[in-house]
Amino acid sequence: MSVVSRIFGSAKKGESVQSPSEAVQRLRDVEEMLQKKSDFLEQKIEHEVSVAKKNSSRNKQGFCMDLVIFQQTL
Repeated sequence: MSVVSRIFGSAKKGESVQSPSEAVQRLRDVEEMLQKKSDFLEQKIEHEVSVAKKNSSRNKQGFCMDLVIFQQTL
């Protein structure tokens, strides 16, 4: 190995180069996955808030537990 290839790195033999269209498709897939994850977490937060509001007037211990669960989801 020459000094230049050690400093800047050399192309690895096992790696394949992605085409731009493959890279764009992969980014779209990742974006879709993150959007689904975000939607799921928003639904979970809304559910926990509604349960906490329901328990706030009647069940103080349940309300406290709901707040703990809500803080853990954030």
